Amino acid sequence: MNGQMRSGKTRPLLPRAFVDAASAEADAVVLPRLDEVGGHPRPSGIGVTYAEHEFHTLADEQELIWPAEGEHAARSFQVRARGLDRLTAATELLLSVQEQEMRQARTDYQHAAWVLTPFARREPWAKLRYWVCWPVLWFGDTAGVWSAAVVNGDVPFIAFGQSLASGLAAACAGLVGAELKYIRMAKARRRDPESLSEDEQRYAQLFASTDEGYGIVKFIGCFSLVVVALLAVGIFTLRAGIEGSASGLTFGLLAAATAIGSGLLGYSAADEVADLLAAMEKRAHKAEQRYLKLAKSSAFRGKAQAEETARSLRDEYHLRGQAAGKRAESLAWRVQRRNPQALGHGYPVGDQGGIIGRRVRRGGGA
Repeated sequence: MNGQMRSGKTRPLLPRAFVDAASAEADAVVLPRLDEVGGHPRPSGIGVTYAEHEFHTLADEQELIWPAEGEHAARSFQVRARGLDRLTAATELLLSVQEQEMRQARTDYQHAAWVLTPFARREPWAKLRYWVCWPVLWFGDTAGVWSAAVVNGDVPFIAFGQSLASGLAAACAGLVGAELKYIRMAKARRRDPESLSEDEQRYAQLFASTDEGYGIVKFIGCFSLVVVALLAVGIFTLRAGIEGSASGLTFGLLAAATAIGSGLLGYSAADEVADLLAAMEKRAHKAEQRYLKLAKSSAFRGKAQAEETARSLRDEYHLRGQAAGKRAESLAWRVQRRNPQALGHGYPVGDQGGIIGRRVRRGGGA
């Protein structure tokens, strides 16, 4: 016990073991006996005994050893936290930039939605309907050409590539329908630049004249009609050579109907204002997702966990040290209680909190 408590080793005993060992040592302290006394106060000629000094010093030692042990236990976590300083600083910088981007994107979307929503004409599910139906038209036309090509004796995978291209051409021929819808809606929105409000000025291009692009749209529309005609004639020729003119005419008309249907589908789903709002909402959503991804960075979590663990260990060992010091100090009183023949049974009346027996602090002060 003495060796463990007085040798200056840095690792203290566990609380229960310390209490038991210190109690046993305190019980073993015997001061020289004087004449038997009963109910006598502490002799005025006795100050602080060596035994009391010893346990007071032991209490001071515990209040130093236990925090040191806590620092030792917390060291690896503190080192881990410091090792993440640079990474968390860089991540915080990116996070602050991303936060600005997220706020700006969300603000832009909210402003655009407030100003432009009255000009949107597309029903809520029109875009979903478009993305469901457009591939169906594409692959439907592809299947018709592919089956005819295979029956005609072409290699299946080669025929599939050619059929896929022709089906895509038929589906894309109808995209001009969206441009026609844009022109019609732009004409309905057209306003004199001077009549636009301050908020509407940010979206002046949506209210500008569209006359300059109408000729190009007509030119593209003519090309789309040529594509429709070529597909219809091509499929008619292919099917007619295999299954007869009636079958060729049927599949040729179906190919033309597919292209025209694609145009009508594009026309119904087209809405420049709604597309702009959807793009701005998507931008805001992606900015929020990137922000949340950075906020969930393992660097923040790892550093916070390490710092909290280190803090908790230091606090725990500091409290343990205080408790061990109090226990050691109580043993000084235990020595006096078990040796009344030398120290009496207590303080004289009027001196309950007196200097006699008071703990001596480090440095020799009472």
